[in-house]
Amino acid sequence: MGFTYVNVTVRGMKASRDVRMLVDTGSTYIVLDPETIKELGLLETPYTADLLLADGRKIRARIFLAEVEVKERRGPAFVAELNVPTPLLRVYALGTLGFKANPRTGELEEISPEGGYLLQTTNPAKP
Repeated sequence: MGFTYVNVTVRGMKASRDVRMLVDTGSTYIVLDPETIKELGLLETPYTADLLLADGRKIRARIFLAEVEVKERRGPAFVAELNVPTPLLRVYALGTLGFKANPRTGELEEISPEGGYLLQTTNPAKP
């Protein structure tokens, strides 16, 4: 078994950017660093989340909303703000878009057609 990385287009209110993310089966949220969140202009929610890190530490993170796209499928995703060396992609975000990661091959597999979790926003950063 190896690591699975996925190229994800992340869209905010200011900009969009392709981000290479590590699929994290233990993550509840997509995790991005504060600089990326600010650059893209992700929508801040009034919520925070208590996160348990792999090293056992507990932290509180602000939660943002973004639109994500993988292989031409788009949907909403909650993003936790945390300084991380590698952006993390939660498996639930992949499932929302109809994919799962195969840990043996490192490839994405389609598990369902694109579904009803589409996000419609007015965004000047979209093409």
